[in-house]
Amino acid sequence: MVIKKNHAILLEKLLRDEEKQLPYTTLEKADELTARELEFMGLVRFSAPLKMILTYVGRDLAHLLRELYKMGPQPFAEKEEEVSGNIVIREARGIRPPEEWEEDFRFLGSEIIAMLESADLAGRVGPEGIEPLMVRGLAARVYDKERKKEYVILTKQGKLASEIYRNAEPNLEIDATLADVIRKLPIGPAESSRLTASDHEKHLLEGMRLIAYSVPKSEIYAFTALGQAVKKALSAGGYGEGIVLSRDILISLADYLDTQKITESALSILQSLGYIGPQGELLPAGEFAMEAFRLIKDRPQGLAVAFDIEKDEIDVLKAIRDLWTKAHNNPEEQPTFENLKKEMVKRKSAEYKLLKDKYGEKFEEIVEEYRDIAKNFFYATDLTSWYIENFDLRAFLHSLESFNLIRSEKNEKGKEVFVLTEYGKKVLEDEAEHVSAPAVKAITTPRKAFAAPNLEWYELAQKEGLIGTAGPSRRGNLYADLAEKVYRLPFLTKYEHAVFSLIPEKGITLPEIYALLKNEMPIWKITYAVRKLEARRLIEVLPDGNVVETEAGKLLDRALLSVPKGVGFPVTPIIVRVLQALRNVGTLYVKEQKVRILPRNVAEAKRISGLSDEIFAEAMQVARLFGYL
Repeated sequence: MVIKKNHAILLEKLLRDEEKQLPYTTLEKADELTARELEFMGLVRFSAPLKMILTYVGRDLAHLLRELYKMGPQPFAEKEEEVSGNIVIREARGIRPPEEWEEDFRFLGSEIIAMLESADLAGRVGPEGIEPLMVRGLAARVYDKERKKEYVILTKQGKLASEIYRNAEPNLEIDATLADVIRKLPIGPAESSRLTASDHEKHLLEGMRLIAYSVPKSEIYAFTALGQAVKKALSAGGYGEGIVLSRDILISLADYLDTQKITESALSILQSLGYIGPQGELLPAGEFAMEAFRLIKDRPQGLAVAFDIEKDEIDVLKAIRDLWTKAHNNPEEQPTFENLKKEMVKRKSAEYKLLKDKYGEKFEEIVEEYRDIAKNFFYATDLTSWYIENFDLRAFLHSLESFNLIRSEKNEKGKEVFVLTEYGKKVLEDEAEHVSAPAVKAITTPRKAFAAPNLEWYELAQKEGLIGTAGPSRRGNLYADLAEKVYRLPFLTKYEHAVFSLIPEKGITLPEIYALLKNEMPIWKITYAVRKLEARRLIEVLPDGNVVETEAGKLLDRALLSVPKGVGFPVTPIIVRVLQALRNVGTLYVKEQKVRILPRNVAEAKRISGLSDEIFAEAMQVARLFGYL
């Protein structure tokens, strides 16, 4: 949905004609391109070829705009002593009439919608959305007398605008000319300057929700999940004259696949456009078209998933791989914990010796994240002690297992060893140094919603090699796929738990998290923890800078209530595997809401877990201590 000057003027005209009890507005009295754009957004419909009327949501939007015109752009405030409730408006405003708008001013657009939806989800406006939404009269600065706190929330008009967007039924109608435009455009995310189409074509694509722009200033665009499906369908088929893809064509295709009963002429159209083959089989273009139809009906919703892996974790993955290679000739070289520790001491010592040779005692020139470690290495006399004090190998192993990149198993001697999963092998084949959660979200956001990533995520993705000039790289697609497919097991480090415990279900922003923790840990460590929490699907960082808990995060909050404060790992993949195994051999007592396990079944649980006897026993003990058992 995109509302600019011409759209707002036409909506007001249609509303006035309706109030005059005119049955319709003729197309001759309006700009045809603007009218067609509003039609594609689901705000206007044609009762006859040249006769326009407002839809229900179009009428609601016209009334909303009129309210804002009446309020005017001058800021106003309430007097605290005159307000009986808790919330006092400290700054709010309306907008100028559309005739006074700049030509390129976007009252609504996909970037504004993303801010509205983020604010609605978080219960307040995030830092990226404050100025854009307040200027449009969609947000107001308020003071909460009970909490003694000032923040920005959506106004009545802001909430209504978000509701109008959700309720609108955009059209899908692509002719041969627009199809050619879609085929040529980069899929994105890409800089908006690469969107080489006319303004009218851009408005049609955005109105049909095939593309979206980034928060806050539309610097980046991307084809949405629906847009990607449409683009793939039109790249594989849809070659013809006139309308080559529309809702009616999709309905006809769905009917054919469901019942095989459509008219000969309808089947002929589907075959001529390359959606159905000569023998009645579904062609690749038809498969993508049906994916588009599913997205139109279901509307993509949910978490823009992330994935995060740091250099130290990749180094451990490499060591596991190399130890298994050595173990082919000498089984004693298998990657047990002790063998891994020896290998990592050797590798990290060599790595930090290079830093020592390069910088000497100029520690301030070393990246902050590695500065203290390098300083400790410079004066270290025992390298094993240096490694143990500066690196947490067990944390790296837990984190890798939590993302299903490795698995703790027992070898033929019953000892714990670490095995690479297929996902872990793919990560090593890629040879990335590190991949961050925001960078991966630059790719997964358009896949999951009618939205584009914000600028910061896009720039990180470019820096990390996940995005090229026109769209995701091979690496980007790999990590986006991992983010969507990997089965995660819960894990928290001490630092991640400290950050996680500060985050309520909703109502906190990234700057507030940094402010609350700046005296407890360095900025880079807070950033590290936030990214890991998001990659673990416990929180979501919204495009406007708000942070909310996911459903999994809310459940983990409850699970951690019995865990003592300050423990190293409040929950680990190993503990979860033990709990899963015990549940499998136990009996659910519905009335008590408990699973009871007979002592004789614990041995079977140990077998199911796949863990060594020692690791299983340790995890059982910790699970009891933490109140999980």
